[in-house]
Amino acid sequence: MVRLDGLVGKRVLLSLINSTADGYNVILHGVEYGGIWVQGKELEKLIGYRKPKATGLKPVMRPVFFVPYAQIGSLVTYSTEL
Repeated sequence: MVRLDGLVGKRVLLSLINSTADGYNVILHGVEYGGIWVQGKELEKLIGYRKPKATGLKPVMRPVFFVPYAQIGSLVTYSTEL
C-alpha cells in the first residue's frame, strides 16, 4: 500500500477543487495533519511569482505551497510499483 508520506520528494499530479486547470504537476515536499506542502512552476505562475536572479554561489530559492486536504480534488502519483 502506498502511503502519502512515502511520496515525499516525488512528482505527483495535483487537482484542486476551485481551480480551472485540470491539474498541477508538482513535487511533494511534506505531509502534515491538515494538508500537504508542494512546489511547482505552474503554482508559481498562478500567484505571479518571478524568480530572482542568482547572485554568487547561493542557489535560487523557490516557494513551497501549503494545500489543505479540503482543497484537494485528487492526487495521482507516477509509480510502477503498487
